[in-house]
Amino acid sequence: MAAATTALASSSHGGGLGRGHEVLLSFRGPDTRLTIADSLYEAIQHAGIHVFKDDEELRVGKEIGGSLMQAIIKSRIYIPIFSKNYASSKWCLCELAHIVKLSRDNAEKVILPIFYDVDADDVKLKTELYTKALQKHESDSGKDMAKQWEEALREVAKIKGWNLKDYGLYRITSLVVEEVSNLLRTRRMDMPNRLVGIKDRMDHIMNLLDLGAFDVRSIVIHGMGGFGKTTLAEAIFRQISPQFQGHCSFLKYVRTHDIINLQKKLLSNILNLSCTNLSFIDEGADLIKTRFHGKKVLLVLDDIDGWDQIMRLAGELNWFGGGSRILITTRNIEFLIKEGEDDDVLASTSRQFSFYDMPEMNLHDALQLFCERALGRAKPPPDYMDITIKLINALGGLPLALDVVGSMLSGKCLSTWEDALCKLKKVMNEDVKKKLMISYEALEPNQQQIFLDIACFYFNEEKKTAIKYWDAIFGYPTEIEVNILKRMSLIKIFSDDKLWMHDQLRDLGRNIVHPESGEIHMRGSRLWSPKDALRVVQTETGAKDIVALNLGTLDPKKTYNFKPKQFASLVNLRFLQLDHGNFEGDFKNVFSELRWLSWSNCPSKFQAINFELKNLTILTLSGNNVIEDWGGCCQIMVAKQVKILQLKDCPFLRKTPKFSAISQLEKLILKCTKLRKIDKSIGNLQHLHYLKIKSGAIESLPESIGGLKSLIVLRINWTLSMKPHLIDNLANEKHQILPCREFRKLPNSIGQLESLLELDVRFLKIHELPHSIGHLERLEVLRCSDCYLENLPDSIGRLQSLVELDLSGSKIRNLPDCIVNLKKLKVLNLNDSRISELPKTIGMLKSLEQLHARSEHLEGEIPSEIGALSSLKFLNLSGGQFSGLPTTINQLSNLLMLELWNCDSIQQLPELPKSLTSLTITSESLNTIPDLSNLTNLAELCIVRGVVQEEPNTEGIERLHALRDLTLLVGKVALPPTDFSSLSQLQRLRMSCADSQSLTRLPSNLQRLILEDVQSPIDWSVFSNLENLSTLSITRYSLREIRFEVLGKLQKFNRLTMFDCPLLKTLPILPGLKEILCLFLYRLPRLIEIQGLEELKSLQDLYISDCNSVKSLNEFDLSNLQSLKRLEFRRCESLESVLGVPKSCELYVTGCPRFNRDGNFRELLSIDSQLW
Repeated sequence: MAAATTALASSSHGGGLGRGHEVLLSFRGPDTRLTIADSLYEAIQHAGIHVFKDDEELRVGKEIGGSLMQAIIKSRIYIPIFSKNYASSKWCLCELAHIVKLSRDNAEKVILPIFYDVDADDVKLKTELYTKALQKHESDSGKDMAKQWEEALREVAKIKGWNLKDYGLYRITSLVVEEVSNLLRTRRMDMPNRLVGIKDRMDHIMNLLDLGAFDVRSIVIHGMGGFGKTTLAEAIFRQISPQFQGHCSFLKYVRTHDIINLQKKLLSNILNLSCTNLSFIDEGADLIKTRFHGKKVLLVLDDIDGWDQIMRLAGELNWFGGGSRILITTRNIEFLIKEGEDDDVLASTSRQFSFYDMPEMNLHDALQLFCERALGRAKPPPDYMDITIKLINALGGLPLALDVVGSMLSGKCLSTWEDALCKLKKVMNEDVKKKLMISYEALEPNQQQIFLDIACFYFNEEKKTAIKYWDAIFGYPTEIEVNILKRMSLIKIFSDDKLWMHDQLRDLGRNIVHPESGEIHMRGSRLWSPKDALRVVQTETGAKDIVALNLGTLDPKKTYNFKPKQFASLVNLRFLQLDHGNFEGDFKNVFSELRWLSWSNCPSKFQAINFELKNLTILTLSGNNVIEDWGGCCQIMVAKQVKILQLKDCPFLRKTPKFSAISQLEKLILKCTKLRKIDKSIGNLQHLHYLKIKSGAIESLPESIGGLKSLIVLRINWTLSMKPHLIDNLANEKHQILPCREFRKLPNSIGQLESLLELDVRFLKIHELPHSIGHLERLEVLRCSDCYLENLPDSIGRLQSLVELDLSGSKIRNLPDCIVNLKKLKVLNLNDSRISELPKTIGMLKSLEQLHARSEHLEGEIPSEIGALSSLKFLNLSGGQFSGLPTTINQLSNLLMLELWNCDSIQQLPELPKSLTSLTITSESLNTIPDLSNLTNLAELCIVRGVVQEEPNTEGIERLHALRDLTLLVGKVALPPTDFSSLSQLQRLRMSCADSQSLTRLPSNLQRLILEDVQSPIDWSVFSNLENLSTLSITRYSLREIRFEVLGKLQKFNRLTMFDCPLLKTLPILPGLKEILCLFLYRLPRLIEIQGLEELKSLQDLYISDCNSVKSLNEFDLSNLQSLKRLEFRRCESLESVLGVPKSCELYVTGCPRFNRDGNFRELLSIDSQLW
């Protein structure tokens, strides 16, 4: 017997056992020392992992001890190499028994067996090879010892390993070293202690890297400064660098370093090559290109801001050998995108990038990061909770700001924290400001102006509207400037086309405009505070530098009358926002530069004269006083340059004003609930391309609307009295029609809209589509959901451009054969329709990517032709009554998601495509848990409610290492002993737990655990390694008592839910629950006592529902629960009173007939008295 232990490499680490993680090789020396054992040793050493090797043969009569025993105890990974004579050595067997025992006790320890000149059956004792050896040992060492060795052999033999004859020596060595490197996550760099919120981000990057692929890949991590891009790159580098055999380089802060010096460092890191004579950048690039070719390298280029930096350090992908990975961090992806390219398609000129947009830190992680820096713990004490949340909000959850300010407040008293909060509301932290200013200073002047506009006024504004404003100001199309801000991670554009900016960037912009500690600066260009803006106007102290004002009234009951002289000095005013104000006097030439006027709650009488807004581009008017003949219309709506007009929330506007004077109008939005008529002058708006009318009273469209030759989008709430034929003259245009429920029939003339892109007839009472719809050859989207359609016309097959067809909720029973002609169709939605079977021709839709066919009416068998849908990515057949899936489903090589909810006739599943990442199957007839071990990409798996006839086999699930979400519910049938510790990515687990002994080990990354049908006491020792567990839910608990052990040692645990526990009378609040934030108790009918409730100092939410034996909580002093924010009781029939509720807590009581509503609740924030 011999053993070798590998430890983490360290420049300061010499021989002997290393610190940190370790690997133990267990082998029979004479069998393997000169072959696989030495090969593994050399390969691990070559990969940069320090090796400790103990070649001492243990003598007969000696027990395992000393350094070898320490190696076994400290190691995390064990690699037993089973050879022909392995079992003949009782020392090898003794060592193996120790290994198995330690791995049982610690889920972090992993066994990776190798079968050398033997098979797994030999180790399982199914042959005589090892059986004879054990029989001999039994006579020498006794039956008990031999029994332990036998159990150890059988247990390890069940673990999936490598057989030498299947791979060969070279290949098996490479595979083992790679697996070991992955599991060790070897620490290669000095990293900040206690990284927070990085796990999910690392997982995402690892998916993009796909280290198993042989191609060369470049991954770009981009986001605003202070988001943690470098920290993430460092963590990834640390984890995967051992797989590159020392060919790794991390070039930090490239933006601020000389390229030649970086080239020298790169060559030195990868090749150990001294390049002191390197003098020219091109010479260095050529050297990298020629010397790295064919080498598998890992390269990180941190904080780059230009294409030249990439080309001189990483050049083209073909500079590197197969399997190479290049990781780039940047604030700005502008230089990586082709000119004129769609901003949603991130690509580059000659290389393939994958992009990762660094997300914001969630509140939970932000709280932990800040508290660890400020308090040295994951959660604040109760008296610090409120101020902590306020500080986090003031810092916008920005990791850099949390780190800096948290460290600054470490060891400080509560009053200092409160002072810091007060200061942060006025003054930005200087360290954070310096970091963010790098991006602002890289902008061109006009881009800086746009940035400041968004920071002060236009976050949450529609992008296209704001762009029209900037187009008018700068005199050229500015969408490209907005896209640059987006690519530099200074703004985001949400799916609804709204502009968004991080709070810290918003504060930066406002700090730039008003640098003097937040006080009003008379030369400040933008005044977003109504108080400051009103003071400047009323005191007539405005300067020419002011370009934007918000005069929203502080007191809505008061109307301010503004005079011309108050604006006389504001000669460059471009944006004015007004609420409840009025203008009085002669305003000739006062607002000559105004481009945007947004006026809410307009006055009944417009008192200004010569109110000329000759350069106005955007106008928004609202309020009860805006009617057809309102005095402001004749002066304001004569601005010839107006491009966008919005009349909204004008409840007394019955007819629109005339549009003749604003002939350049491009976008018109009329959102007035009682608007009945639209002036016929709308037909003169030859540039109008967007018209939205939202009114429940609209009677008709003027005949002149047919003259809108530029109209692209038409959105109208139709009524029964409307004349549909009026749309006939809108031919050759692009329209979007959104009728209302009363619209019963589409006219045949709709087929004349030859450029129609999208037709939406959802929720209409139409029974058929006109045959002429087939003429809409450019139609891309047709939505007919929840209407009365029973059939589709055959002409539907002529829609050659159709990409999406939505028939969900309709009464359609059959799809016409002509549907096969829809060659570009990507999305077909049949959910909840009356279709009873899929046609065999479905397989001819070669472009189809999504098939939604959830319906209880789907009774026919699924046609085998479905396997021909080569592009299909999403398939939902939930609710169907078919008995199974065709075997051809395995041919769907691009299928990612398969949903089979409530398919109660399915008894078993065929082999499924390996591409699946999400699978759901719930069936009352499912007779066993299917073997899914081939679905190695599966991230989400849900198996529910099978009436399992055989003993459930979870072995295949234990091998799905990519799983992040697992639901496994088989009722009250006991699962076999199940070890999920190998599922290192698993974050959420919901499973049946009829026998708690079936749950042997859980992965340490688990965040949420839901146990159902619990019928035996929970083994809390299984929870000991769940350092990331935050939520525990226990459902259908059948015992009379429960004790929460171990939970108090889990630092992140904060939420407990107990649901449907019919026998539970007492809930003990042990030390394990004292730090929880949320406690939810549902349907505990016999519950009469919550022991130690007053000790839950951190509790914020307490929810008690359907607990009919709870009479009161008066025995507890709830006034001590100062963190309690919400206390809610629902349907607790015996509840009579609750005393001592903290003043800041909201109390909700619903469906509790005996509750005493006359108690002392006057000072509470809210009481729900419904159903008392």
